[in-house]
Amino acid sequence: MMSFDKDKLILVKALMALLIVADHLNFFLDLPWLKPARELGAPIVSVFFFISGFGLVRSYQSKGSAYLTSFPGRKFLRIVLPAVLALICYYLLLWNPERNYLDDWKNLVLYGTPILPFSWFAEAIVFFYLIYYFSFRFLNGKWKAAGLLAGTLVWMAVTILAGYDWCWWICSLSFPSGAFFAYKEKEIYTFCEARPYRYYALLGVLSILFVALYLPRNPYVWTLCYILIPTIVALIVARLPIGRLHGPVILFIAGISYEIYLCHGIPMELFRDRLPIESPLLFILAVYALTIVLAFTVHKASTLISKKICA
Repeated sequence: MMSFDKDKLILVKALMALLIVADHLNFFLDLPWLKPARELGAPIVSVFFFISGFGLVRSYQSKGSAYLTSFPGRKFLRIVLPAVLALICYYLLLWNPERNYLDDWKNLVLYGTPILPFSWFAEAIVFFYLIYYFSFRFLNGKWKAAGLLAGTLVWMAVTILAGYDWCWWICSLSFPSGAFFAYKEKEIYTFCEARPYRYYALLGVLSILFVALYLPRNPYVWTLCYILIPTIVALIVARLPIGRLHGPVILFIAGISYEIYLCHGIPMELFRDRLPIESPLLFILAVYALTIVLAFTVHKASTLISKKICA
């Protein structure tokens, strides 16, 4: 029985969090064996956005309009508060009295230069959540999904015209794709399970389409690749019996995965600029260790603060 439920996503979230750190280590280390991870960044982000869109629609389907009642407060708090706390950690650990912090914010707005390293996705997911809220709160029927797509296209247009780096927009379509997958999930699974060959044929067609869209090496065409990648991942995960393939460590990493995304750039800059570590192996180990400590701290602090605010 195919499914794309929370139990299976635990392992996926943990692996993605660990691999995104490996991807960004390439900006700080020139190691041949680490370079393959450099190709994983955008696909991982596309899966992250896909899961976000999928999860929001599934929550709405199970809870109805009541889900939207507390959404603006609780959901945004879970996204924004950890980002703010991670930024505070960044400023404290890499304190520079000569730094112009107003320029940081100006560069973020004008040029899309994240203040917190590699944190652009946090701003993107906040915007996507806004799109979701207004679409599902004020639009009816099929217009909800149309609102998600239209809002995403607006986001892409604004970031492209503003001259932001392609990372800001190239994976954006994976968010409404995840929502569409949630709407059509049962139909997709029914189609795949009706005949044994259909599942593999569908994966084959999607893979061929991916190759055809990747070969032009045009970033605007690649935006469609990042619809296909998470869809393929979702179909594979839905078929695999990985729901129970996680122990305490995987559960722990998955539980702080969002904070790992936010915090992992901090130790990279710290151990390059302030506390230099020359050994590549020690650098990697130190980055992972401090990332997990920071992520856990931010997660715990944001949880406690959220409970007090929402009490």
